[in-house]
Amino acid sequence: METQDIRIGFKKLFGNEKYIHFVLTLYEAFPLRKRLFFWQEQLLKDFTNKFDLEPIEIEQVYEIFNHCPVHNYELKDDNVLIVDGNEISSKVSYEREKELFPMANINAPRDLERFNYPKDVNVVYCEKCRELKRV
Repeated sequence: METQDIRIGFKKLFGNEKYIHFVLTLYEAFPLRKRLFFWQEQLLKDFTNKFDLEPIEIEQVYEIFNHCPVHNYELKDDNVLIVDGNEISSKVSYEREKELFPMANINAPRDLERFNYPKDVNVVYCEKCRELKRV
């Protein structure tokens, strides 16, 4: 199966809501996680079993699901500033932002549990998400 076929099949099997949640969870933290959550592993296992595919390893997951789950644009790399969460202002609510342009990643909010931060971090983003967020 080609990567696009896997994404389409995954979405058809589990539904749009689970597909979006799966992909957004992959990219919710930077640097990217080196492990999946148990529920993500289960979905992949169920998918590969259903279609009699070889198990999908973590490295392949990021190659396969490298498209925005909302706009289906291929994700691109960028380096963005890490900012205090209080300095981030948005024209729409966080919930609406997640719905309309969840992969904009124009900046990265600082994790309050950490004390030492670099000035910037590598992220992935969706061009369409950024375009919509800037409107």
